[in-house]
Amino acid sequence: MEKITEEIISLIHHYPTTPMYSLQMNKQGCKLVVEMENNVDYRLVENNGESIMIPLNVMITRSGKQRLKVKIYPKDGDQYLTKYAHVQINIFNAPSKNSSLKEYVKIAEFILPQGLEAKKLPYYEQNVDFKARVPFDYSEELNTAMDLSKIKGIEEKVVKKYNEVREICENSDIIAYNKLSIHSSVLVYNTTYTSAEDIKNGQKSNRFGVVESNLKNRKFLPIENYIVQFYANNKIVALWQKNHNPSLFMNGENSTGKIMEGGDPLFLYMPEGSTELKAW
Repeated sequence: MEKITEEIISLIHHYPTTPMYSLQMNKQGCKLVVEMENNVDYRLVENNGESIMIPLNVMITRSGKQRLKVKIYPKDGDQYLTKYAHVQINIFNAPSKNSSLKEYVKIAEFILPQGLEAKKLPYYEQNVDFKARVPFDYSEELNTAMDLSKIKGIEEKVVKKYNEVREICENSDIIAYNKLSIHSSVLVYNTTYTSAEDIKNGQKSNRFGVVESNLKNRKFLPIENYIVQFYANNKIVALWQKNHNPSLFMNGENSTGKIMEGGDPLFLYMPEGSTELKAW
């Protein structure tokens, strides 16, 4: 792990400015997916109400106009969106990572329109546009990456990679999992301006749920009944179960015997000059 941590730290950039963008999501009576154009998505797909705030920086590739795609689906058991479906999304900006809460300014919002139940919609989508200024730029890496939709047998290659990672998780191989995740870790640390010291402390204390877990009788679901989802002009790909959950999905029993479920998304891309799928 020390060598992996050293490699991650060697790829960290230090920026003179650290603007932050955050996404506050609240939903009930439906399933919610938010996808950043030219990047990946984030999913709230439980049937119960959910509320969360996430750092949006990790979904921004470069400065300029941003487009967030809001995708809303009926909850399990409903054919259409009902009058109980509610979604509210707020996007905030702060001048730096050390800004106080009072310095966060709302720059865009979305509220699910009322009366949609009369239209009997099995799906609703709307774009939310805003501008961002960030010191990092990951767009060139994606622009030069392979167009995965043009690769022969791409579905089989993606499924094979998912099964390899599933085996790593089943074996609780923390070293292999962290080695696989170097690029994605660096992307998160750079876009959230994480210091080398915080990275070292985080690597020591972090418990990787899908690799190392306190759950008993931990079991990963097989990679089947999935949907192949492309992102960023076909430069990124992921597999999702038909209920919108990640294909790297597991369940197990906690200390009280309650069944717990969870999983991690795995976004893959093929860098320029490579023939291997790697974690984005």
